[in-house]
Amino acid sequence: MNMQNYYQQLVGSVITKFEFNEDEDALCPFPCFTVRDKDGRDLTIEVSRDEEGNGGGFLFIGPVTGGGA
Repeated sequence: MNMQNYYQQLVGSVITKFEFNEDEDALCPFPCFTVRDKDGRDLTIEVSRDEEGNGGGFLFIGPVTGGGA
């Protein structure tokens, strides 16, 4: 899978909702974002610690430094 293309599809999207996705087996809940993409489709972003979905992960959020992308 081309990871550049995979994440690039989110450019221009707007976050419309946030929640934690929890169930009775979840040791670490998944942060979940609903976004509306540039074509008007709603997508779900679930932040996982790995590709197998072994628990929720963490996003580093901070100001843009340097040139940015």
